Amino acid sequence: MIIVSTDGSSPSDSGGAIGWAWVAHDSGRFDSGGAVDGTTQVADLTALRHAVDAHPGEEPLLVESASQYAIRCASEWLEGWKAHGWRTASGGPVQHLELVQALDRAIVDRGGPVRFRWVRGHVDSPFMQRAQELARLAADDWDAGRGAVEGLLLDAEDAGLPRREQREHATPGPPVRDPEPVGVPSAGSDRSRGSATSGPGWELDTLFD
Repeated sequence: MIIVSTDGSSPSDSGGAIGWAWVAHDSGRFDSGGAVDGTTQVADLTALRHAVDAHPGEEPLLVESASQYAIRCASEWLEGWKAHGWRTASGGPVQHLELVQALDRAIVDRGGPVRFRWVRGHVDSPFMQRAQELARLAADDWDAGRGAVEGLLLDAEDAGLPRREQREHATPGPPVRDPEPVGVPSAGSDRSRGSATSGPGWELDTLFD
């Protein structure tokens, strides 16, 4: 099983720059990014989508987040919204519809199963802490005008340009990064019960602890 921690960050819930990040437990691979404007909910959902997109294949994927909203969107509400023509149970519009649909496509298109787990914020996990740090740094970069535009990173000399001009001065950004694994799992972690890729299937009672 592949386990990935995610996080979304926004300096202000009322709008402004956002950052997102994911960190894979076994490999230590990670990625992060952001946008010039959004909310924490958008950042958290974006982190989930990128985590799923970045891990194709047949192996079961478990994505965790400290956002109850994002986890419930992905694991509880999405199927109902989809069955009702992308409307809520009361008939209203789905918030962040394009992003929710993009997450749905990522889940459907992946070969193997995907599950989502809520974890408490600020847990003593090096993977969650690293995801939070990367998301916060990405949000800070975007807030300062040093972010990317649709997956492109700005040249340093263009960082001071007005945001409406940044798209014309962008250069291709780096691929998903592959550092050494983050931290050493504690005695109570999943890895202490055996390899995450060699054990049995889903432990359903742990998905929403």
